[in-house]
Amino acid sequence: MASGRPEPRFAIGELPAVQADPVLVRQLIDNLVGNAIKYTAPGVVPALRITAVQDETMVTVRIVDNGIGIPEGQHEAIFGNFHRAHVSGGYQGTGLGLAICRRIVERHGGTITATDDPAGGTCFTFTLPNGHAAVPTAAAALGQ
Repeated sequence: MASGRPEPRFAIGELPAVQADPVLVRQLIDNLVGNAIKYTAPGVVPALRITAVQDETMVTVRIVDNGIGIPEGQHEAIFGNFHRAHVSGGYQGTGLGLAICRRIVERHGGTITATDDPAGGTCFTFTLPNGHAAVPTAAAALGQ
């Protein structure tokens, strides 16, 4: 709101517990939500849908936005260090945010991808360990 841009709209589904470092997960979410808001066309109200599903071991989170999208052929490259998909158009950034997101997710044994949303915008999908999954003990890890 301080930027003078329209206040974003959020639709947030149930978000199951994950087994992850809370500071890093906050940074992950901040980066993804911040990008979704930043990369929205002028005059468009940012709208985000955040949903999650879980299985026995992982939680899959989807963040879908109505932003300007990712240029064709760059859906994997955006996770590289210093990669900026939108160098024109006045969008500021260092090109490190999504690389950091990938490191956070992979550090927790998950994956992250970006795809086009059929309705326009982008869908980021990432996985993190289910918070209800059994945590291996040291003895189990050693096969005892």
